[in-house]
Amino acid sequence: MTGYHEAVAAYLADREAAEAEIASVGESYRAETAALTESVAAARAERDQANGAAVEAATLVAETDKTVAVLWRALGGFVGHRRTGPTPAAAGPLDRARAEPVPDAGRVRARLRRADRLLTLARQGELPMEAPRHTEIGAAVIGAACAAAAVATAAWILSGSGEGEAGSVGQALAALVLFLGIPAGPVALGVWQSWQYRVRPRPGHLLACLAAGVVVSCSLAAVFLRGM
Repeated sequence: MTGYHEAVAAYLADREAAEAEIASVGESYRAETAALTESVAAARAERDQANGAAVEAATLVAETDKTVAVLWRALGGFVGHRRTGPTPAAAGPLDRARAEPVPDAGRVRARLRRADRLLTLARQGELPMEAPRHTEIGAAVIGAACAAAAVATAAWILSGSGEGEAGSVGQALAALVLFLGIPAGPVALGVWQSWQYRVRPRPGHLLACLAAGVVVSCSLAAVFLRGM
């Protein structure tokens, strides 16, 4: 009987050990399965995020290329296509991969909006910059030239007008030409500065132009139109 009890006890001990080992293996399997599930979920999340980033990047590239092409053509229409040349080619995948650091989408769109705003201001002659200092001298020269041309035109009109009603009409027309000669200076100045410097005339330029026009108009009229 002693041997029988010992055999039963040994069997029970072996069974308990096997059950403990099976339980340990089951817990290990469940832990590894949970870890593997978390890894797969994380990998899928990273994949989805990468796919979303790739789609967003492709959309941004297409949007940027289209906007840049439009801005480049507009710039060529403003300064001349000979100066700008053909539209720059879009960067290839290798060039984009080498570009560091990768700009943020918001920054790219902000730069494009700023470029469009500057181009619009340039078309309107309102770039946020000052014209060179010597343009005040140019403004005075333009005002004086317009006034001198007005005096010369008025003298030509008066010299060709006769007596009576024709003379009165000639005098009125000559006076109108003299009057228009002074404000014609700022108009010509605005055209010149917008074409040459892409800016509008500043108050100092306008004052120099008007002052020169008034002085020249009065001086030349007193000399050449006296007695006419």
